[in-house]
Amino acid sequence: MSMSIADIVETVKSGVVHIVHTVNGQRAASGTGFIVDGYLVTNHHVVFQAPEDSVIVLRTFDSEPQSHLDGIQLTNKDFQKNIVTASGENSYDYCVFDIPELKQKHLYNFSFSDHKTKRIGDTILFLGYPFEHLNLVCHAGIISSFYKSGVANIIQVDASVNPSNSGGPLIDPETSEVIGIITRKATGLTKTFAELRSVIKKNIEYLSTKGGIILLGGFDPINGMVANHYQILELTNEIERSANVGIGYAFSVDQLKDENIFYKEEP
Repeated sequence: MSMSIADIVETVKSGVVHIVHTVNGQRAASGTGFIVDGYLVTNHHVVFQAPEDSVIVLRTFDSEPQSHLDGIQLTNKDFQKNIVTASGENSYDYCVFDIPELKQKHLYNFSFSDHKTKRIGDTILFLGYPFEHLNLVCHAGIISSFYKSGVANIIQVDASVNPSNSGGPLIDPETSEVIGIITRKATGLTKTFAELRSVIKKNIEYLSTKGGIILLGGFDPINGMVANHYQILELTNEIERSANVGIGYAFSVDQLKDENIFYKEEP
């Protein structure tokens, strides 16, 4: 008999890790990871799209819920030294780390399962730290499609994937095992946002060449319009980041299951 989603979350939650990149103590980017056989697994892009000079904070279930700095801290350079295997974003998009401090915490260890045992319409759930959440968040939904993109098998889900869910475990509630790694969301408006940003940037470029008109009181209306366009551009980026149509994508763990680092017997 399979457990309820609430029972699954209670059992596995310690195995989900919040990966926070900080610069000068401020959050700069974040993602999610999970523990398999003592190793930390996450997306490749969670590691390599963040600022190179960041300090990584690995927050776990027992971290202070109000502090993004409460956790295991490593410089980006030292964090990357702990990579034991990886596959680029345009391939299988994963990174696996051997972090001794995480192993010492005796966190929950997930197991991998084959996505081919699942069907369109089957229930799934995933855990992570979306947006700026410092608390673990659970989402549930269904598998809406399977397809291949490049070398990777993609599991499309009808569930609310958001920024910083990347790297989290896509879980089969029948077994509590991981069938995929949450990788990205869809908004349905990607092309529209790209076109809007392009127009705004062209306007900024044009206006920036037309400066030098100073009115009484020392006010330059061109500079004012340029500043307004930068605000519109920032707002556009935030709207796109927050837009969600309830569609997400996960890479299956096919390739990860074949990595020979997991479940090796101790000598």
